[in-house]
Amino acid sequence: MLPSVGRPDEGRRTGRFVWTLLSVTVAIGGLATLVTVLPFVSFAHKSPTLHVAIETSVSIIGLLAAYLVLGRFRRSEALDDLLLVGALVLLALTNLCFSALPALEGGPSGRFETWSPVIGRVFGAIGVAVAAFSPSKRLHSRRRALAIMLGGCAVGLVAIAAVIAGVRGVLPSGLDPDLSPVGSERPRIVGHPALLSIQALGALLFAAAATGFARRALRRRDELMAWLAGASVLAAFARLNYFLFPSLYSDWVYTGDFLRLGSYLLLLAGALREIGAYQRQAEIAAQLMERHRIARDLHDGLAQDLAFITMQVQELADKAGRDGEARANGITRLSQAAHRALAESRHAITMLVGSPDEPLAVAVERVAEETASRRGARVTVDIEPGIEVPAEVQHALARIVAEAITNATRHGRARAIEVSLASLEDGLQLRISDDGCGVDRPRPGGFGLSSMRSRVSDLGGTFNLRSTVGEGTTVTVVLPLRGARAV
Repeated sequence: MLPSVGRPDEGRRTGRFVWTLLSVTVAIGGLATLVTVLPFVSFAHKSPTLHVAIETSVSIIGLLAAYLVLGRFRRSEALDDLLLVGALVLLALTNLCFSALPALEGGPSGRFETWSPVIGRVFGAIGVAVAAFSPSKRLHSRRRALAIMLGGCAVGLVAIAAVIAGVRGVLPSGLDPDLSPVGSERPRIVGHPALLSIQALGALLFAAAATGFARRALRRRDELMAWLAGASVLAAFARLNYFLFPSLYSDWVYTGDFLRLGSYLLLLAGALREIGAYQRQAEIAAQLMERHRIARDLHDGLAQDLAFITMQVQELADKAGRDGEARANGITRLSQAAHRALAESRHAITMLVGSPDEPLAVAVERVAEETASRRGARVTVDIEPGIEVPAEVQHALARIVAEAITNATRHGRARAIEVSLASLEDGLQLRISDDGCGVDRPRPGGFGLSSMRSRVSDLGGTFNLRSTVGEGTTVTVVLPLRGARAV
């Protein structure tokens, strides 16, 4: 998923997910390593075809993950994303070109099929480790940096193939293909010392990468980094098992191969989760575009017409006051209805332009400032950090704030308004105070008051209005804990 700056509980959820995933992968890797070490346990399968299937699968998954991270880099233009793209591309093409495709020919594995993927994979592991700890430095030229990285990967692969092909006559054999991991007398730590040293180095590199990705996942609350950390753990154990018995270079499929496939399956799971997050973001963006379109239509059409009607009716009321009180009262009631319709359309516009996942503090502050600015009043918003409410409660609180500020400026002629929201032991409290003229007896049947009381009642809360002539008005709303919580 894209890096997110979320609420406090998102950080805790990310932390639990990271530690759970790391614990599970360490447990799986440790148990698989016991299978390799203990002489009375055997888990192996002789199948060159299965080797080809594994190599093909990890190549495809690696390219998919590289393409996904490439999309992140196009948005972030960050150095760490670019390095991760290069490392994943190098690993995927190494598996495809040096292992999967040669194995499809069906011939015996030679020195080229042994040493070219070894070299390519160790450079890929170095790239993954470097990407895990590199800074998120923004690059000046995204296209140029990407071209250099991908071009470097292509040149590197060609160079590895050319060098290994040129010297393969003098290269040692990596592993006797007749050796079997089955039986109590099975060999352990076999193969050329250089081959074993590279596997040990790969284990250390992926272990370091797991640490770097886990730290980044916790710091950025980035789920994809958590999946990369888990995949790196299994990759490290796979290299450790290849050190104990390098089945990667024989016809036997053993624990290292299954752990390596598992690391790529975790990478695939992370990629699918990231794709799902992109789809959800695209849906939200489409909804926002539609809501902005409706809000624009309301503003340019209904709201403008209501504003014109309001002004015209008010002019008629002023003229009719001289001709007859009854006619003036009727027109005044019509004017009040037009005012309410205009206010309701403005409330609808304000709610539509807000993001559906907008934090409570941002939503309340936005509504308060937009409502107060229309009447030329100043508003101060003080919201306790960490308060979370369901979407319907947030919508109701925003409407209550808007209605209370509208009443304060229209009827109380308030110039300064204070809005505060704080948590209580069993819920939360919303308070809107103004410096208006106040009233001796608020009209109980007023549309604004009845609307606010109804919203609070629907949420199971309590509504209180205190107003004194010359001292302003204070609206206090208390909601129960089931409708809100502080974290």
